[in-house]
Amino acid sequence: MGVAAPGSDITLSCYFPPSKNLNLKYLIVNWQHGESEVVHSYYYGRDQLERQSVVYKGRTHLFEDQIAVGNASLRLSGVQLSDQGQYTCYVTDEQGSTKEKLLLLVAAPFKEPQLSVQSSCDSFFITLNSSQGFPQPNVWWTDSIGGDLSNQSHSRIGLDSRGRYEVHSSMEVRPNSTLTIIAEMRLDVLNQSFTRSLTLHPLPECCEVSLATRGRLALGLLGIVLLAGLAMSLILYYRHKPETHQHQMVPRDDTTGQDEAHETET
Repeated sequence: MGVAAPGSDITLSCYFPPSKNLNLKYLIVNWQHGESEVVHSYYYGRDQLERQSVVYKGRTHLFEDQIAVGNASLRLSGVQLSDQGQYTCYVTDEQGSTKEKLLLLVAAPFKEPQLSVQSSCDSFFITLNSSQGFPQPNVWWTDSIGGDLSNQSHSRIGLDSRGRYEVHSSMEVRPNSTLTIIAEMRLDVLNQSFTRSLTLHPLPECCEVSLATRGRLALGLLGIVLLAGLAMSLILYYRHKPETHQHQMVPRDDTTGQDEAHETET
């Protein structure tokens, strides 16, 4: 069996016993996928690709310099998921025929998962990360006694630019007592399995006190802002209030002046 990751290249091996004076004009090499899909054909001393399946166009070649010594292996480039399955190599020469079968599995192992944890004042946030694998794995969370916690988790599993999977699975935990969390990831086609565990302890009570303190501080700050706003409003009100003028009555003395006319007789 051959295993190839998406986007990679692989050589599908096929060997036959060559005759001493092998004439390549009378040699036939035919590669087939499944029951009838033509992958690559060679006869009359050269490639014959008229009947090649369109999905293999430009992705196959034989090692022509090694055919004369009995090597009819096929190089397949840019492996795709659709390439998975059974391949058959048929070789016919003047001495007889050879047939070899090969199973190609499109898969890639995942990197070692990393388990990380972050804590807030009232909970733990746990994350499992891995990448570069194919196909999609199974991920689940349990506690130390086998209780399934997967329904409390959130997983994002998607393909990267190379067609391989990235795994991000996380969950939030608020333990009231000591609790062991177990994260498991399995890729069945390659029999690859990972288990990561983490033991959590209840958060200290100071966190709860801190939350209460934050609430009181917030209320106190709000009160200060309201009082400051009220004081400013009063200041502005009195600053722009119209002035009241008081008029006083002042007694007025009327003095009647009598002018005396003096005549001077000459």
